[in-house]
Amino acid sequence: MIRTVAHAVNPFLPNSGSWIYHQIVFLSAFRPIVLTKRTENLHQFPFSPVYSIYGLPLARRTMEKAFSRMTGKPFPLHRSAVRREKVSLLHSHFSDMAIRNIPLAAEMGIPHVSSFYGSDIWGREHDPAFREDFHHLCGSASLFLVEGPEMGKKVVALGAPGERVRVLRIGIDIGKIPFLPRRPPPDGKVVILMAGRPVEKKGFRYGLQAFERIAGEFPRSELLLIIGGRGKRENEVVRRMKRFITEKGIESRVTWSGTLSYQDYLDRIRSAHIFLQPSIHAEDGDAEGGAPVTLTELSASGMPIVATRHCDIPEVVLEGKSGLLAEERDVDGLAEKLASLVASPEAWIPMGEAGRSHIERCFDIRKQVKELERIYTDLLGGNG
Repeated sequence: MIRTVAHAVNPFLPNSGSWIYHQIVFLSAFRPIVLTKRTENLHQFPFSPVYSIYGLPLARRTMEKAFSRMTGKPFPLHRSAVRREKVSLLHSHFSDMAIRNIPLAAEMGIPHVSSFYGSDIWGREHDPAFREDFHHLCGSASLFLVEGPEMGKKVVALGAPGERVRVLRIGIDIGKIPFLPRRPPPDGKVVILMAGRPVEKKGFRYGLQAFERIAGEFPRSELLLIIGGRGKRENEVVRRMKRFITEKGIESRVTWSGTLSYQDYLDRIRSAHIFLQPSIHAEDGDAEGGAPVTLTELSASGMPIVATRHCDIPEVVLEGKSGLLAEERDVDGLAEKLASLVASPEAWIPMGEAGRSHIERCFDIRKQVKELERIYTDLLGGNG
């Protein structure tokens, strides 16, 4: 009999949540359900069944939230869903959801897998309330999944038992990302791409500075930004970036696309030749969970990469083979690597082929989900 796994994530799902969606829908040896407080973008990420607190009538929703807040117990909707669906294992995505679900897993008597992805761990070590909550999670969770070895070290440093920390790479749907050999167009225009949320750890300010430094040497180079802010803090980053572009007089060299749907994003990246990922450790300690999923996707698409030696990025970018790496915040180094690639279009196709081969071998979602299913089966005593 096929067993049921409850995936807990909130919201289900943000516009950039394809990598979590794939972990759920590519399961075949287990039947998934979703537990969440609210849903977003269901047209983009269709799935059923989803047990959403905000999908309830207002009176019921208010009661659920009040009950959980006052008692510290699971939402009644989620508790009843786990019972009704005969859930065998709970998989919580992000640390806050994992902490919130400690009572649910305990009450139901089922294994609890916790996956961590970046901002939910990095930068929170100085938060006493989080450290206390994480301590409780370390004493109760069955297994901790991280994107790469650097993330694993961080989780262990926060108190997770090393024997319960496993690396599970974030896979991507290779079939949705056609390989496109990058060649310079007849007009000689070279498009450099940066993409992601406008947060400090992405290092976009250093990427902008690096592009500005090579713009004079390569007058046919352009910068494409697929970056859209959500909320006051992110929108302020966008404003600062636009101010820099204006002050340096490179407006005509920069094209700005805001947040795109996943399919529109996949279509848009086909016009770019080189991907720039200047990630850094932010001042508040935040960092990439391992490596940005965007980096994996663009390497799979055949795009050569310029990035930083940050967290687990060297696990994705094979230095000198699929891309070039600089140190964090090293604008001169980033500019040098960019200039080298812009000036050497004959290297684009070999680098793109090396990147595609590496991603197919190590980051294919089908392979990663098979590993995830083996993890579930082991936790359930080999009877998954």
